[in-house]
Amino acid sequence: MNDAQIEQGPANRWTSLNIGLHWLIVVLIALQYLVTADGMEKMYDAMMGGSSGSGGLFTLGNAHIAVGTTVLIAALIRLWDRFAHGRPAMSDGAPNWAHLLAKVTHFLLYATLILMPIGGLLGYFLKNEFFAEAHHLAAEVLIYVIALHVLGALANHFWFKT
Repeated sequence: MNDAQIEQGPANRWTSLNIGLHWLIVVLIALQYLVTADGMEKMYDAMMGGSSGSGGLFTLGNAHIAVGTTVLIAALIRLWDRFAHGRPAMSDGAPNWAHLLAKVTHFLLYATLILMPIGGLLGYFLKNEFFAEAHHLAAEVLIYVIALHVLGALANHFWFKT
């Protein structure tokens, strides 16, 4: 560790663990939407209809469960790391409304990344339509929260120059 790193301290930047988990979650969420979601929905419908579905559906459905569980674990570790090591301070270059929007967006991201997989697991293993529907709704909400997060990051970089 050099002198600049010692002076900065961990709260002046995200930890390597936090950054790594961020990008792992990004890749896993993309995988969920692009590859496994349709198979999981069909497997769930088959299960609710009394069938196990085909081998391909079973594979995609179980992959969706495994990836979703990994997202849950990664989000929980990332949240722990954020509280244990702090987070970088909000930059002075952005207006107060942008800081508030960032806080709300981060809260919604963490809440969705934690509650969505729990709802999916409860919906599947308990064969509970309420939790399954909540999971499906959260998946739709997550797309908009991610878009807001990306727009905020781009605004910070290009508009506020922070």
